[in-house]
Amino acid sequence: MVALFKTKKVDLLRELFTIGHSIYKIEYFISLLKQYDIDTIVDIRSLPYSKFASQYNKEVIKHYLKKSSIKYIFMGDLLGARYNDENLLFDDGKVNFKKVQEIKSFQDAIDRLSNGIDKGYNISLMCCEKEAFNCHRFGLVSEFLTKNKIDVNHIYPDKIISQEILEEQLLKKYNKKLPKADLFNPNIDKSLQLQLAYQLRNKDIAYNPRV
Repeated sequence: MVALFKTKKVDLLRELFTIGHSIYKIEYFISLLKQYDIDTIVDIRSLPYSKFASQYNKEVIKHYLKKSSIKYIFMGDLLGARYNDENLLFDDGKVNFKKVQEIKSFQDAIDRLSNGIDKGYNISLMCCEKEAFNCHRFGLVSEFLTKNKIDVNHIYPDKIISQEILEEQLLKKYNKKLPKADLFNPNIDKSLQLQLAYQLRNKDIAYNPRV
């Protein structure tokens, strides 16, 4: 198998970024990447084309990134959000992120990202949604990365937001739907609440191939 990454100096900090390209002008998008020293973009769009921002069509963005000495790798077939396999869907047809995380192709792709980080690459996942909270890069990919001891930070125009902060936003959004510890349910803790909140978010944003 051809190696995805060439060997570079290992950085002890294991972190990864994400970014949504939205409709940014390409020059601005690249300036955001440069601001955080991103040298590798991993495209996790299932369909790497944009009706409203053609500058992010796969061949075009790859060209612009290369001119800026940024590597482009497409992994939307491995880490994307669109699946048609009935075994990966909820009863209502929406993609079940937990089931996706269990498949070998997804886990192998996470291993490839992890190996790239360990070899010193500064990686950002790329999808189309500006707001990570509304994107599978938060609820599917970053959730799994965080559980595997990789810190995730989401790039916005004027700041970065950690996965941890978005998780607090997640708990706040679904607070009224989450179980609370009481006399009869003393074992309900934040970890369980977060797990359930991720599932609720999953159901709110997931792709449904039956529609």
